[in-house]
Amino acid sequence: MLQIRLGKQRPARQPDPLGRDSIGYRAGMTEQEVWEAGRGVWKLQAKRALEQRELQIIDLSDTVRAVGRITGLSRHEDRYAVEGELLLGDPRVGKLTDQAHPSRNSVAYFD
Repeated sequence: MLQIRLGKQRPARQPDPLGRDSIGYRAGMTEQEVWEAGRGVWKLQAKRALEQRELQIIDLSDTVRAVGRITGLSRHEDRYAVEGELLLGDPRVGKLTDQAHPSRNSVAYFD
């Protein structure tokens, strides 16, 4: 599993490669909004990221906010965005992750 931890919502640098106005998490976001805010753009180990089947997006309190199936990556200069399918209504959403995020980095890999 690839896990991405989102910080607080803030304006996205413009032009944003994914066309977003903001990135990060704020209370009340829908799963779709979290997916779009969190799936990119990151400094990833592309090979390792592609070996993962799922993307779990968590907030700063380690609560799962969205889960998706990874189908690929799109490259944006030296960074990547996860391409895939949002698993809307996944039962893990709204619960604490069972995989503790091990570092200060936003991206973590769990094999």
